[in-house]
Amino acid sequence: MRCLRLPRPRRSGALVRFLRRRSATGLIVGWLALLVSFAPSLLPRPWYVQAVATAISALTGYAVGALLGSIGSVAGGWLGVRIEIRDDRHRTRVHLVLWALAGLITVTLWFAGFRGRRHSARLVGLHAPSLGGDAVSLIAALLLTGVVMGLIWTIRGVFRASRFVLGFALPKPVAGLVAVCLVAVSGAWLTRSVIAARGFEALSASAAHVNNSPPQGLHAPTSRLVSGGPGATQPWRDLGREGEIYTAHTPTAAQLRALTGRPAIPPIRLYAAPETGAVDAHELVDTIVREIDRTGALNRKYLNVVGTTGSGWVDEYNVRSLEALTDGNVATIAVQYSFLPSIAQFLTNRSLPAHVGAELVERIIRLVDARPAPHRPKLLLSGESLGALSTESAFTTGTEVLDSVDGALWSGTPNATPLWRNLTAARQKGSPEVAPVIDNGANIRFAGNPQQITTDAYGRPLATWGYPRVLFMQHPSDPIVWWDPSLLYRQPAWTRERAGFDVDKDLSWYPLVTFWLTTVDLISANDTGGGHGHRYRAELVNGWAAVLGVSVTPAEKAKIVASVESLTT
Repeated sequence: MRCLRLPRPRRSGALVRFLRRRSATGLIVGWLALLVSFAPSLLPRPWYVQAVATAISALTGYAVGALLGSIGSVAGGWLGVRIEIRDDRHRTRVHLVLWALAGLITVTLWFAGFRGRRHSARLVGLHAPSLGGDAVSLIAALLLTGVVMGLIWTIRGVFRASRFVLGFALPKPVAGLVAVCLVAVSGAWLTRSVIAARGFEALSASAAHVNNSPPQGLHAPTSRLVSGGPGATQPWRDLGREGEIYTAHTPTAAQLRALTGRPAIPPIRLYAAPETGAVDAHELVDTIVREIDRTGALNRKYLNVVGTTGSGWVDEYNVRSLEALTDGNVATIAVQYSFLPSIAQFLTNRSLPAHVGAELVERIIRLVDARPAPHRPKLLLSGESLGALSTESAFTTGTEVLDSVDGALWSGTPNATPLWRNLTAARQKGSPEVAPVIDNGANIRFAGNPQQITTDAYGRPLATWGYPRVLFMQHPSDPIVWWDPSLLYRQPAWTRERAGFDVDKDLSWYPLVTFWLTTVDLISANDTGGGHGHRYRAELVNGWAAVLGVSVTPAEKAKIVASVESLTT
């Protein structure tokens, strides 16, 4: 008897079999998320940052798509709806059309994003991304995606094994529920207690090591007018690395005279750092007050309270510019509340810099107000990034600031700062979010560059600037200024107004996407040239000159900037 041999079905390739086992909706949404990750944003991204962003975008998109697909399948089953193409020829044609459409969309969106990112790079003075860089980013992203997917499949295997074992003692639905709970609890414990905790411990240990490492080529101050010098409340080695750098770079009267050509006196620089691991705001403020009393800082014409960043860093452009423009007749004080990088401090304990800064500013205001009016120094506030948040936290309204200080220069203020948010929300109608106008610039002004100190974002002159003067420097391309969780679901004004001089006018807002890309931009915020991103440099010379009401020539500004850039540490 002869056997009838049926033709074997043609075996699909490994890639086709793999894709068929995946959620179709998940693959589509993940593919779109991958393309979106290459879209332009505030800043161009290095290839390795782009790779991580692409991998996370694709994985998140796949997860969301798979969830939507599952919900759709269940809903379709309830409604009795099923879409199916039974004819092989029609199915093949549909597949060809879909693949062609997918290819066209991929090329179109990628090329549009590539052009946009090149334009964004030119706007902030960086090298434009290349085709090779994109290829490397994509390959690295696919490899990283594979690693993460492998981890996810491992977790799924653990779940199935747990459900199988528990099925011997429990009904299947109960076994599945218990297995989900076990895997979820174990994963949460592993993430929180092992990965996150150990990671934070390693970060803290590394930051502490850097904080305790003496800067190379610098020596303790020899002036009694500087913290860490003779008679100081704290030894120089107890000020932390950033405090040591800040005090060691105090210029002499002769150095200031060389910058401006005018007679000068030695400026005062004071700094306080925590004596133990725990930060006591009251103790820190007491220490800096003792330094103020010891050096006679209140006898100077100006007293500048500068907020530090998470690591205790003080911007030398800020301090040196003010010292040069006041001919050294200024005392600058700062306190260190942490040694962590700013982003880590912001994510783990944002309230600490706000609490320390508010207590410091309020105490200094009381000290100044306690002196007879003719002998009070002009009180100035300043700070960058978390340093701006720190000293701004003593106030919630512009009126409070104007009633308390004689001037302020804040740069790169984080979006979460209450004072900044309140002032921005109260801006005059027609003024953009990137450069708000408050009372036609009578006392409080926002500027993205030196030109905007006297004009609005559209070049129109502001009103006569009275005293006291408060100036916020903020670049339109600075993601630290614009990052806010509300980007997830609400379009911000700065994407509608298109008024940023160093931001692509074609930049648009998309739910979830803009938040994610702006979050990624935080990593590259300090990689731009000065005047863009989160790098506030030479424009601070113009900023202080405007706040003080003094003139600065281009030659004088160039000398001040060069003196800062010549510092090696």
